[in-house]
Amino acid sequence: MDQERLLAAVLLADVVGSTPLYERIGDDAALQQISDCLDAIREIVARHGGDFIYSKGDDVLSLFERPEGALTAVSQISSQLTKGPLRARIGLHFGAVIRARGAVFGDVVNVTARLSTTANPGEVLISQSFFEALSASSRSALRLLDKMAFKGKQELFDVYTLGSDDTLGSDDRAVSTQITNRGTIIDRRSAPPRQINLVIRYGDQLLSCRNNEFVTIGRSPECNIVVQRPWVSRHHATFTISNGKARLIERSSSGTFVSMGPNHEVFVRREDILLFGSGVISPGRKSSLGDAQILHYEIVSN
Repeated sequence: MDQERLLAAVLLADVVGSTPLYERIGDDAALQQISDCLDAIREIVARHGGDFIYSKGDDVLSLFERPEGALTAVSQISSQLTKGPLRARIGLHFGAVIRARGAVFGDVVNVTARLSTTANPGEVLISQSFFEALSASSRSALRLLDKMAFKGKQELFDVYTLGSDDTLGSDDRAVSTQITNRGTIIDRRSAPPRQINLVIRYGDQLLSCRNNEFVTIGRSPECNIVVQRPWVSRHHATFTISNGKARLIERSSSGTFVSMGPNHEVFVRREDILLFGSGVISPGRKSSLGDAQILHYEIVSN
């Protein structure tokens, strides 16, 4: 099998908003708009030196030899899609890939897909390796969001996005203090993040988590907290602290119930949620059910 190894920037743009568009304007008109949108993305990619690889459904995967070309392309894609009903979740990563059979393979492609999936509609998430591959002048166009964890990866990743903190409106800043469904915009004022400790108890187990550490939950014996129940995924969720904020990173198929106060239980699935004070989580089951496996957590200031 002919194959080629190369260093490249990988761009994955996943167009979202098609379902309400079909309902609002009908199949034929919606399909035309979506096709026009995908064609426009491919045209922008080609204009800036990108190599279109394939399109599956509503996404477009492309390779760039020059990271600067990929960065310019995503800036234009994001700008163009603000003018209509469709948005794109975009991931950008840089590293070694394998080209074979008209497709690309490797861990870099997988991480790019996770970045795209994690992004909010209209958002671009960019990896540390892509950031480091850029020239110093191009790096100034990016803003560090936070460290994030992705399904199947043990380490936390620095993740960037387009623009500066000045581009955030007051509504955007408010998001950082509430439950978020994809990621967290963090407030990077001059004050250093507060030092906290996250204490987790499950049965007779007691674990703690500090800044840039994580505690994993799941059925797999590799997890820090092993919960042997059929409705619990092998790698169900992760507690972590970064930049003075505690969060639960939920990546299971059955979801997790989180309670941070009386009569305030929320259900999350493949989402990130900020944690406050103390509370309980119940993987895959409501905490009120008899077979629920309850984990208690408490955030303690150091």
